[in-house]
Amino acid sequence: MNKLRNITISALFIATGIVVSFIFHSFGGQLGKIFLPLHFVVLLGGLILGPSAGAIIGATLPILSGLLFGMPPLMPPIAFFMMPELATYGFLCGYFNKKGINLYLNLVLTMLSGRAVYSIAYYAIGAIVGIHLQPIHALFLSFALGIPGIIVQIITIPPVYITLKKHLASRTKYLQ
Repeated sequence: MNKLRNITISALFIATGIVVSFIFHSFGGQLGKIFLPLHFVVLLGGLILGPSAGAIIGATLPILSGLLFGMPPLMPPIAFFMMPELATYGFLCGYFNKKGINLYLNLVLTMLSGRAVYSIAYYAIGAIVGIHLQPIHALFLSFALGIPGIIVQIITIPPVYITLKKHLASRTKYLQ
């Protein structure tokens, strides 16, 4: 039952990520770049479901959203830059949560690591498709553009996570 529950909730996170991304990008592409809706959903997924499910949610969301709605775009391959970043977010957020690391420290460490992975992906995949950036520029772009979303996530994810965790805990006792 626990495996089925996790698969179902993972699918709900993926669906939520796609819908939230669509809504944010409907108001203009910049809103999605500022508030990072996919990142938000993946971080919550990792916290609630753990590292494996978080990584799967993170790797799946950018490609599905890109295929369905064009955001993040598949060309230039932003969705492909985001896949390893969001998989890192989901995995590390779940891993650090299981290890009992403070939620705020968890988010900061996870976001720093994910942004570093994004920078590496941007540089490596970018070189393959003809985007030539110096590694330091890739790193700078990765961090600078995400600062507003990072701040919003550090403020909003903890209360949303605590509420969602309580809600899921009260619902699952009936399923056991």
